[in-house]
Amino acid sequence: MDDRENDGGLAPKIKSTACHRCHSRKVKCSGDQPCANCNKSGLDCVYPSRNRRVRVDERYIKQLEGENKRLRAQLAHRVDITPSGGESSVSTPSPAQEEQALSRDRDLNGAAVPDSTSALHGSTDTQPWFLDIDLPQTPKPINEAADTAFATRFRQALSDPGDPHCSHVPHNEYAGDDTIMSLAETAWPWPKPSRARLLMNVALMHASRCLYIVRPGEVLQAMENSFSNPHWRDPIMAGKLRALFALGELCSSRFVPPGQVFPGLGHFAQATRILSYLGEHPTMDFIEIRLILSVYSFTLNRIYASYTFAGSAVRMAVILGLHLNIPPTQLPDPVLREHRVRVWWSAYILDRSWAAVLGCLPSIQDEDIKVDMPSNKLAEKGAPTNGDFSDAGYYIAYAKLARISMKVVQSIYGGKDQAADLFTKVQQRLKELKAWVEELPPALHMYTTSTTTSSYPNYDMLSLHLKLNGTIILATRPILLYGLRLHAGSSPPKPIPASAKTLIDTCIRCARHSYRILSESWMNGAFPALYHDLTQSLFSSLTVLAVSSLLDHEESSSDRESFEDAAQLMSQLKDSGNFPAREYYRHVKLMMETIKKTEEKNARAEMPGPSNHMPPYTGHGTPGHFGEPHGDERDHIADMSGLSEVTAETALAEPSLEEFLMQPAMGMQFLEDPSSSDLLFQQGGGIYWPEFHF
Repeated sequence: MDDRENDGGLAPKIKSTACHRCHSRKVKCSGDQPCANCNKSGLDCVYPSRNRRVRVDERYIKQLEGENKRLRAQLAHRVDITPSGGESSVSTPSPAQEEQALSRDRDLNGAAVPDSTSALHGSTDTQPWFLDIDLPQTPKPINEAADTAFATRFRQALSDPGDPHCSHVPHNEYAGDDTIMSLAETAWPWPKPSRARLLMNVALMHASRCLYIVRPGEVLQAMENSFSNPHWRDPIMAGKLRALFALGELCSSRFVPPGQVFPGLGHFAQATRILSYLGEHPTMDFIEIRLILSVYSFTLNRIYASYTFAGSAVRMAVILGLHLNIPPTQLPDPVLREHRVRVWWSAYILDRSWAAVLGCLPSIQDEDIKVDMPSNKLAEKGAPTNGDFSDAGYYIAYAKLARISMKVVQSIYGGKDQAADLFTKVQQRLKELKAWVEELPPALHMYTTSTTTSSYPNYDMLSLHLKLNGTIILATRPILLYGLRLHAGSSPPKPIPASAKTLIDTCIRCARHSYRILSESWMNGAFPALYHDLTQSLFSSLTVLAVSSLLDHEESSSDRESFEDAAQLMSQLKDSGNFPAREYYRHVKLMMETIKKTEEKNARAEMPGPSNHMPPYTGHGTPGHFGEPHGDERDHIADMSGLSEVTAETALAEPSLEEFLMQPAMGMQFLEDPSSSDLLFQQGGGIYWPEFHF
């Protein structure tokens, strides 16, 4: 029989392929699945795989070639900036992985996957969608609580939905895994006695100011034993000393010399070697080592590693029962009992702090913690402590503030299913922060931004109050973003409700206060150029100032100048070798470009006025002044503090905010309209899977 037969002049039909059984028996196959013969015999019907030749458009082939070229260019540019500046942070994928990547990318252009742009600009779908953003690794979600997520949302609020420049900046500015593993396998010299003592003193001074992790007398004695005893061998203590040396090198350095290893990275890599041993019974030493490595990792911008280190330390502490009060019958030494208590709360602070930065879950819930807070009972009783324990009031305040910060993330960013209740949640958190301020010991209050000398005498105070400012900003900046979207989304802008305006004022004031104390700290040398916490506070306040500069109020020009100055300071930190500043500055440059485009667009849309010095969006705002107290409020603040300068403490005591905190929940439900919810959070659940453009 002929393979083809004509039917009325139509194109010839292709004869169906026979299954294996019919082909072997040389009988006609019906071509069904299963075919008639196999169905009658009750046997499996298997057809041979076909490799049909199909015709495709040349445009489709060129599209595939372009996608292949683009992906290869992305992989070529995924280079991690290491101390030597030449090591890739992503391994080269195999041909099979590249093919899988191409397949995934083709799938993203199909109809089965939601459009990424629409998902990031107004979708109310509560189920996050997956997108490969870090080939060939697994994609990671970004929580809305992250500072970088807010910076991305700021740019999206001012840009067209289809603008590819509004994608999220990838997290790839950190010390690479290959560098650390290479240094861990390399013999790194033990510092000479004089150098070791200097590094240890710097590390202990810094650690004791903000966190309690080790007993200074214990580690100093161990260090001296390593010098005096040639047969000294204690690998666990050596790992702890290495970790402290790394922290000491970091805190004593002002910049990274070109071509040299990041300060302390060699000691850090050597200290991580002890982690390869996972004993059945954890010890206090292992907990302390992980906490030190967690602090140092965050300076390397290895934020996920920091979170993991702190979380594993908390879990080890739970195994040892540090979250419980241990009776004197089990541990008679009161010094060791107090040491356990303080190490626990330091682990708690770090775990909560990193979880809040990432918007992740803490390692333990508050209701499961039964241990007392640190105390000064040993000093009051005159017990010999060798000066290992400083005043407990600071650690108590820091632990309580870390608890509130985590509650902000979980309540405000944890679920967006009830947007109308958002103001109630913000109100509750601000009430807790106000109560926290009222409970502060007198020595821990900050009524000014004074940082008197360059020897860091107030570094612990700065860190504590920057944390307070950052927590208030974290709680209120969704409302700030809401105000920006109302302001920039229509012409004329929609009016901002009074309750929202009160929270926007509070957010802006706290950002201004943070920037003032950071800029003053930089001028007098109290700003460690390579450390992480002040850099993060700078970026958090910088983004709020950028938003404030676009709102119509009398301080817009001043906030614009502060934003530009803060951007310049971030650039200097980047040039010094600060890893977090490298990533933050990429956001800053995009923010500056977005602001410039917005101003140019508004200039084209408006008629030229008599003045060329008007701030953006002038004349489009609602009545009132953002971020600046009204006359009666300013007088009240001056009478209360004796100063005209607004701090976070005075911002929480302003009459407008006090009135807001006293309102019943029913008075704040202006977000009942579902469309208002989209102005606050673009996607349900507090997370999104961002699209990256390299």
